[in-house]
Amino acid sequence: MMDLKNCKIVMYHYVRPIKNSLDPKIKGLEIEGFKKQIEYFSKKFRFISAEEVIESIYNNKTLSQNSILLTFDDGFNDHYSHVFPILKKNNIQGIFFPPAEPIMNNKVLDVHKIHFILARYENENEIIKEIFNFISDNKEKFNLKEPKKYFSELAISNRFDTKETIFIKRILQRELPKKVRNELTDRLFNKIVKNESNFANEFYLTFEQIDEMKDEGMFFGSHGYKHEWFTHLGENDLDMEMAKSLEFLAKIKQDVKTICYPYGNFDDRVISKIKKYDYKIGFTTEVGDANLTKEDAFKLKRYDTNDFPQ
Repeated sequence: MMDLKNCKIVMYHYVRPIKNSLDPKIKGLEIEGFKKQIEYFSKKFRFISAEEVIESIYNNKTLSQNSILLTFDDGFNDHYSHVFPILKKNNIQGIFFPPAEPIMNNKVLDVHKIHFILARYENENEIIKEIFNFISDNKEKFNLKEPKKYFSELAISNRFDTKETIFIKRILQRELPKKVRNELTDRLFNKIVKNESNFANEFYLTFEQIDEMKDEGMFFGSHGYKHEWFTHLGENDLDMEMAKSLEFLAKIKQDVKTICYPYGNFDDRVISKIKKYDYKIGFTTEVGDANLTKEDAFKLKRYDTNDFPQ
């Protein structure tokens, strides 16, 4: 057994029957793909737990070569219905990071409203046209830039999305003033979903499901309260995110505190803040092996599921 101070951490979001669902355009991992990936990991790696990662960082616990940890973001009901039974059957611990507000208050997060807006509209240009019209109508009232200016600044493709998709996500997630983007997102979402409360109840985990998963050895961490871009928040709003997140962790009786940065968004100020709230480790979306040292305890890198065979 080698004495290692790194491991691989894998990040999952949607794991669901995609092809035959109402929303096949939402990117995710098919259940059969997840099963095959678990089989692949079982042959190549040793599954470890959140507790082992924390022990390695703070108490120099020795990990075996090719250690791997599985993490699941966003608190979807699919994680209970499809992921949990597979992990339980294979005696694997998963770390689940649900945002608190959807579960505590039956609200759909803007980030997920945007996913369904992208999935259920006929095409991206239809969405962009509505965004342009809304910005033009409210330009003077909120001192907004020209729609095409926003597009030129934000429409930059990445390894997962087209430039049009990136523009829609960024303009609705953070670039417009909060009041404006909330109103615009709600307007687009309400055209495709008529009852937000019912949708949220079916879409996210429930407290009862979380209790069952914890009883079977699953681990839960924080993914913020409203799934905000932490570096874009002022001190009061960032404190609110931390306080509400701790309230949620206390409600589900999760004593050891870990956090996964929404959108992978953090900086030194954010790390300083979460340390004050007694979190032990922080997970990013930066790609690579996680260095299990105190220096990198709040900058743990993760691989995406798409970085491995399925």
